[in-house]
Amino acid sequence: DVNRINYFTPRFMGLQVGVGYAPKINITGAVPGSNTAGVCGYNDASAVMNCPTNDFSWQDFFDIGANYLNKFGDITVALYGAWDYATFVPGFNTSAAAANQITGFNLTNLTQWTVGAQFGWNGITVGGSYGYDNAGIGANYYTGVDNANRKFSAGIMYETGPWQVGFAWAGVWNPNGNGSAFLQNISNQQVATVGGATGTNAAFGTNPNTGALSFGAESANKFELSGTYALGPGVKAAGGFQYYNFSGPSNAVAAQSWAVLMGMVLQF
Repeated sequence: DVNRINYFTPRFMGLQVGVGYAPKINITGAVPGSNTAGVCGYNDASAVMNCPTNDFSWQDFFDIGANYLNKFGDITVALYGAWDYATFVPGFNTSAAAANQITGFNLTNLTQWTVGAQFGWNGITVGGSYGYDNAGIGANYYTGVDNANRKFSAGIMYETGPWQVGFAWAGVWNPNGNGSAFLQNISNQQVATVGGATGTNAAFGTNPNTGALSFGAESANKFELSGTYALGPGVKAAGGFQYYNFSGPSNAVAAQSWAVLMGMVLQF
């Protein structure tokens, strides 16, 4: 958790708005909050009276969101949107984790936003969303290409009697301005060895064994088909199929998998 203030308005004619503010985002890791005077604004904050400001953290986090719910005859409508922003404050000392002169990776101000919509009519529900998230990572120093995720989703569901079936897709696309490393080896203990460049020429070279990065967009897609059948009050049989496809310019980011799910849903 992190110290923050949230406010949600009462719903008026289907519309509700919420705003929030936090001095610092609850980020964990080696860079944010990694100062010698204590951890400030994060879990288990220490040395609160001696917390520096320039500590490689995202500060003054502000977010605003709104949703709208209504019904027009047999048509239900649900709309939402949200945006948040935080300023990255670097430290006084050099940190390769915040600004890497070898690979061009760097941290920057955090920006996230999303919009979505859902409509229902006579047992049919359709919806979709689009979002942007730079995860606080800036455009690469050398390629000039950003590393932000563009997120998409769409789905449709049909319900009649005891049956409910649906199909959904969710995808993420990233231009991958920081490049992808290659997996050099995976041990018997399932520990992966990733190539690491010791210089800029090696990082932007052609030999993956010396840490050369591979550039090109990365993407992840999930497809899901599912259904339920009501056996009685509060009891449903459920099943589904999922397929995942990950693609990118190196063997570290390309993979496929699938799963079959079966179970029971109990509601009390």
